[in-house]
Amino acid sequence: MFKNYILIALRNMMHNKLYSLINIGGLALGLAVFVFATVLSNYEKTHDMFFDKADRIYTLGSVFSPTANVGVIEDDNVYTTMAPLLTAEVPDIEAIARIVKHEFLLSMGDRKFYQDIKFADKAFLKIFDFDYLAGDSSALDDPSGIVLTETMARKYFPSPDFSAEMAMGQVISLDHKHDLRVTAVIRDVPKNSHFSSSLFGDYLAVVATLPALNKMTGYNLDGNWGNLTSGNLTYVLLPAHLDAEWLERQANGVFDRHASDYAKDYLTGLKSHRLQDVNLVIWDMLGLPVIEGMVVLGFLVLIIAGLNYTNLATAQAMGRAKEVGLRKTMGASRGQLLTQFLIESMAIAMIAMLVALAMLEMIIPVFNDSMGKIVSLEYSSLLPSLMGVTFLVGLIAGLYPAYVIIRATPVDALNNALGTGSKGSFVRSCMMGAQFVISIVMLAMVAVVSFQNEKMKESSEIYPKSQIVTLQRLGVDDLQGRLETLQREMNTIPEVENVTFSSRVPFEQGSWTFDVTKNSGDVAAKVSLHRIAVEYDFLKTYDIPLIAGRDFSRDFANDLETRDSRAVNVILNELALKKIGFASAEDALNKSFYQVYGGHAAAKKSKAYVIVGVMADQNFLGLHNDVKPFVFRVDPRYYYKASIRIKGQNLTQTMEEINDIWQKINPDYPIQVKFLDEIFDMTFKRSRAINMVLAGFAVMALTLAFVGLFGLSAFMAERRTKEIGLRKVMGAKTHQIVLLLIWQFSRPVLWALALALPLAYLASDAYLTSFADRINLQMVLIAGSGLVALVLSWLIVSAHAVRVARRKPITALRYE
Repeated sequence: MFKNYILIALRNMMHNKLYSLINIGGLALGLAVFVFATVLSNYEKTHDMFFDKADRIYTLGSVFSPTANVGVIEDDNVYTTMAPLLTAEVPDIEAIARIVKHEFLLSMGDRKFYQDIKFADKAFLKIFDFDYLAGDSSALDDPSGIVLTETMARKYFPSPDFSAEMAMGQVISLDHKHDLRVTAVIRDVPKNSHFSSSLFGDYLAVVATLPALNKMTGYNLDGNWGNLTSGNLTYVLLPAHLDAEWLERQANGVFDRHASDYAKDYLTGLKSHRLQDVNLVIWDMLGLPVIEGMVVLGFLVLIIAGLNYTNLATAQAMGRAKEVGLRKTMGASRGQLLTQFLIESMAIAMIAMLVALAMLEMIIPVFNDSMGKIVSLEYSSLLPSLMGVTFLVGLIAGLYPAYVIIRATPVDALNNALGTGSKGSFVRSCMMGAQFVISIVMLAMVAVVSFQNEKMKESSEIYPKSQIVTLQRLGVDDLQGRLETLQREMNTIPEVENVTFSSRVPFEQGSWTFDVTKNSGDVAAKVSLHRIAVEYDFLKTYDIPLIAGRDFSRDFANDLETRDSRAVNVILNELALKKIGFASAEDALNKSFYQVYGGHAAAKKSKAYVIVGVMADQNFLGLHNDVKPFVFRVDPRYYYKASIRIKGQNLTQTMEEINDIWQKINPDYPIQVKFLDEIFDMTFKRSRAINMVLAGFAVMALTLAFVGLFGLSAFMAERRTKEIGLRKVMGAKTHQIVLLLIWQFSRPVLWALALALPLAYLASDAYLTSFADRINLQMVLIAGSGLVALVLSWLIVSAHAVRVARRKPITALRYE
């Protein structure tokens, strides 16, 4: 009997090749998207599980107070002083290690490379069991030890006969000041690790000791309640019987007992995460639940594919009415008919799953190459899930068509009266409408995200980013005393319009904050501002206009801030002066505010800042988050970047001249150049990633919806050939019949549009809340997306409607 069912199912598929192809292709596409989203989600959620102690390793993060003005709720770092405090006060902790990222110039003889180094406590190598090609986990016990990955070792010590042992003991100089010795070489960390974040370009390549960092920079690790930097993680190894909640309680207890008042104002507390969740925290820094969102979108695409199949299978069931009637007349039971049609549905789902897996085997390698990941289909673990999904899709998608068939009486079946009532039409309309609700919402979100991205690009044009080249690493001692010479020499290049210095350039993440108060004794009214050190010509170089006051000038002694300055002239943005408490830019000019030191603004060391200029609010610190209140001040101690504005078209020649001058003034350090538009592109990478993911899912959803509409409209138009012939005999014109068919297929799309518009508005509004400069075309884009879906549906239905409506009545009446 089962063999009979299979043969009938195969015969039916071969008899209806077009619709079988649509059914299998649609389900295959939906299954491929869903399986890929699920596999990718599992990949991102199971990072770092290859470490032996992964289930006992945790990290500590910070939860910011609403007044911190940092633009995020939570970050992945804590104050470095928490590690020794936890070690001293929580004996149940097995090990704790910090990593602090810092860039240095690494020199090996004539070879020089700028490199981000992870400086770590020696317990770092005890917590993580890296694969050692040379050396062992005691490599950081030596304060001058340095650990390289295999890739870095090959890069720094190239040889045709390279071996890890060749790198052992080799000396690497940091900024020509401090020598480190290679004490271990480890195999490259697998890509499914938070140490290999392709989204943020942060990789574990070189590890050195924290004492080495302290020796190089004087970086204060212990007792410092002011050094929060994203990406500087603190790892904690716990015994098996303790968990993240326990660690969180202990860490918050230590924080409450020891943190400074400033730190307690800045943070509301600490949060712990399992090691395998660290990668998700990195993704969630985008401000959206990206990983969970991918699975939801994949599931929605699968729903569309399932509804497509159900709708078309139901329509096809009506075409098999006589077959069903004859089988019922010959004694076939409802159970036998149900089994037959469910087996057909299962067979189609199974073939679709095989096609989907074949598609993924071709797509995943391309995805891995482009994204730097190692996603794979592990069939040994996936097989039960794949079989379960196939069974559920086949069962659920086939139930309604089977129900339509088995509930009909033999008389109805023989008279082609299956599912022709208003109830059947209503259910099919609901299924089609549901597909378009999902598709229209996705299409609208793609439009909103795309236009918001364009808005960000337009907003970035407030700075002449295509004309500005930035030079990095000006903070080294060897160069600090020669900045004026560098500026003077660079300005002699004909194509250089201006040269200036600063602690940060536009679009770069991160800045220093400090607490200030309007009145020196009113500490309770303090606010936190971001501060940026700039040179006199900075505003002119970046075309930043003032709405009140003047620019910095060498003619005013107090424009220059030094360590001993008691009163300093500054320029603020509008938001900063409002937060301090000034009513307007004109009201704030020549007024003072005061820095808060350790909770005291009236102390002898309190510094007064005099407002000499006010600029309009600009998103200097990144376009994704809200505008921050910030202060510009002239302070050469913090000149870490140079900005060179170039005019003319001869960029290659100009860059060669810039490089020549750099090498003449600073021969020990290779020039490190970044174009301002490249810096913007790096900050823009996150939004582009969201747009690409959403666009991919939307394209799949729309394709499925329109393919389903194509198949259903083709089938229903064919089924109504005789009806159309009768209408033409009775005098109906071709355009009237076409309009009738379009209207009947438009109704589910129209009510889908009515449901999708408010849903799309809510979804897009939630996305746009993370942007300070939002598009104002939100409703237009959403309505336009719905209109596009409606017009495309008309075109698809029209193609079939015109073909059927133009048939001669005699041909139509002979149909069937």
